[in-house]
Amino acid sequence: MEDFREVSENYLNRIQRRRKIGAGIKNYGFIEKVADLAEANPQFAQFFSTADLRNCIKNFDVCRDLALLLQAFARLVTNTMLVYSDEAYRLSGIFYNNVKELSRRGNPMAMELFHTLQPFFKRPKRAGAPLSEKEELRDAKAISRGKKDGKIIFENISPKLTGGVHKVIEEKFNDSESFSEKADGEIKQ
Repeated sequence: MEDFREVSENYLNRIQRRRKIGAGIKNYGFIEKVADLAEANPQFAQFFSTADLRNCIKNFDVCRDLALLLQAFARLVTNTMLVYSDEAYRLSGIFYNNVKELSRRGNPMAMELFHTLQPFFKRPKRAGAPLSEKEELRDAKAISRGKKDGKIIFENISPKLTGGVHKVIEEKFNDSESFSEKADGEIKQ
């Protein structure tokens, strides 16, 4: 990389890169055609040297081939990274599942290790996010069957000349009390 940097000396920032014209399939074909026509008709190539144009094309080809090799190499390296990370995650999962099982059996050290690793598997709650259609239907069924307390209002206006409106207003009542009886007579609220 250092050798190439010494030869190229082309340091471009993002704005400079956007201003340059790349040579994709269409542009590369145009450049090649102009080089052929300029060599065949030198009277129209008075303001530049066709040798300079051919040199630019040759250097572009070398850089493109080098870029393709580097992309193939980067793909090979990232594939290898992916294999190693997959193996590491699989082995870590074996450790986590073993600690979880020993924690359920009451091993105090395993309990501490499990509590240390457990946050990696907790999903954050979507605070303030709208309910998905599946969640709306689940809650509507639970309320209609008397399994949950609450009120759901569905409102839909199909689009006519302006955009339509679809609203779902859900109110859940979670202040109901329940109790369960244990052998020692404790009541939980």
